[in-house]
Amino acid sequence: MKLPDKTGLPFFAYGLFKPSQLCFFRIKDLVDSTCAAEVDGFLKERDGIPLLIRSSHSRIKGILMRFRDGCEIEAYKRIIGIEPDEVYRWEEVIVSDNVYANALVGRRQERGSSDLEHVEEWDARTDPFFKDAIEEIEAILKNNSQFQWDYKPLFRLQMAYTLLWSGLERYAGLRYHLGRNVNEKVFQIAKEEQFAQSLRKHVEGTRVVYSTVDLRKYTLDPNDPDESIRYYYQVRSNVVHRGKAVTRDFDIVKSSLQELLTIFKDLLNDAWNTDGR
Repeated sequence: MKLPDKTGLPFFAYGLFKPSQLCFFRIKDLVDSTCAAEVDGFLKERDGIPLLIRSSHSRIKGILMRFRDGCEIEAYKRIIGIEPDEVYRWEEVIVSDNVYANALVGRRQERGSSDLEHVEEWDARTDPFFKDAIEEIEAILKNNSQFQWDYKPLFRLQMAYTLLWSGLERYAGLRYHLGRNVNEKVFQIAKEEQFAQSLRKHVEGTRVVYSTVDLRKYTLDPNDPDESIRYYYQVRSNVVHRGKAVTRDFDIVKSSLQELLTIFKDLLNDAWNTDGR
């Protein structure tokens, strides 16, 4: 995606780049000041991403950001680093007090998008994968903590683990890259300092799992974030092993689910607490 035509203008953020949202960490160190602002328009949503649609019949709320002198181009480069060109285009908007700003305006608004009725301000914290799904996973863990030979607790934990990974993939997609290549986005989570801290805090000792396809070994190591995220991903990829290994499968899925859920909650809390101060 190209830079906006006038990089000297402030940035109107109404979605992922607002303080306490998933992408603010990208530009936080370049922001000089922020203030509440509004523009004409309404919101749609596509794949969990908010789209500003220009309209004179309603207003939406956001944040007007001014970047530090000399840092404007770098700030806009970091914004377009998530490759938003499939869903956004740059447009100049007029915010409160007749100030001009650059904003990411929705493209192809009728393709796969839905209206956010009566929503003046978007907040990723209300995303079902970051709230309702976590509550459901916690309930499944609580009610399926013991292995049974009818395999039902194992199946439920596996379903919960898959749901957890759906949330992690949503998190990585919104935080790092709005395009495709899901695997590479997910593995970037290992680079977050919060992931490393939570891994050391919530994981005791090491564990090993093998790929059922090529028998490659993956090791969960609280001191190796990159290998650990691949371990957790491999647990997601493996199929159920019957017979003697089934109780071990249960223990692996249960432990991985407990640890990774707690780590994911830490990641979200850290993102929500990254404000403009």
